[in-house]
Amino acid sequence: MKVYKNLLFAYSFEIMVGLTTTLLIIFIGSNAIGFIAFFAVRPLILDTKEISSGDDYWFVQYRLLKYSVLIISFIIIIYFLIYRFFLSNDFLFLHRDKIITLFPFLLSIHGILGLISLKGN
Repeated sequence: MKVYKNLLFAYSFEIMVGLTTTLLIIFIGSNAIGFIAFFAVRPLILDTKEISSGDDYWFVQYRLLKYSVLIISFIIIIYFLIYRFFLSNDFLFLHRDKIITLFPFLLSIHGILGLISLKGN
């Protein structure tokens, strides 16, 4: 299996694509989700190196993804509760275009947590 040599740039690129896609969806609409395809350029730009199956890298990546999903789940629950009980009775219908922003936002959170984990090492 291969991993990127420059994880700092890889996570920064992930944050940039995630936040840009989120902002484009908010300002342009749901058709801007196509910008996420720019994320496919990352393997062409960055160099990779081989890692072993027993490497600590797998544990770190699992932990990052777990924390990212936990944070995005918490944000979804809070967002739902605020709109459901305080602002609107028709939450999903009124905000169906904005719900698409959750995937690019997950990319951004994963990138931020990745940068934080690099600082910890």
